[in-house]
Amino acid sequence: MRKWFIFVILLLFNFFLIYGINQANIMMFNYNFMIYVHPEDKKEETIEDEPIPIADDEPINTDYDGESIEKIAEKIDKYCKKTPLEGHGEDIARAAIKKSVNPYLIGGIILESTSCKTECSIIFKECNNVSKMKGEPGCFGGVYKSYSTISDAITDLVNYISKEFYTPEMQTPYKMYKAYGKSSSWAFKITNYMEGIKRTK
Repeated sequence: MRKWFIFVILLLFNFFLIYGINQANIMMFNYNFMIYVHPEDKKEETIEDEPIPIADDEPINTDYDGESIEKIAEKIDKYCKKTPLEGHGEDIARAAIKKSVNPYLIGGIILESTSCKTECSIIFKECNNVSKMKGEPGCFGGVYKSYSTISDAITDLVNYISKEFYTPEMQTPYKMYKAYGKSSSWAFKITNYMEGIKRTK
């Protein structure tokens, strides 16, 4: 009698176990089916802060903060008068505005990096490096990058700023100097150069 009782208990246990597993499988199937029927409920991951690249053949803005490319270029060239940077104002203004970068910031960084208001640095004079950008090919085999032209170096700097500091709020010397690997004195110098260019008539 006792053996029959144990047998019945085991039989009932197996029945409920199998029943439970079947119910769980049904629930999982229904859940998966619902996800498949409503794919819009699943949101794709997006990278919100990445700058949107601008194709070369796309029209670009012709002004920055109400000033035309030509006007900004003229200010930069006048401020850099009698230096090797004179004549590259349009390169700076056009490349910066195309990538939604502050052209005065680019001008300030270039002036501070090249020291051309006094005596231009050797890596600028010999390797056209306007921002002490590192990379290959190396200038004299060193860590600083060598460029074929000054325009190429300006474009490289603008692309870097656009990628790493891609909002107007970030494109200010005192907001970016730590991430740029510089000190507050660097930010002070850049700010002075920017204001100098802006005030140029």
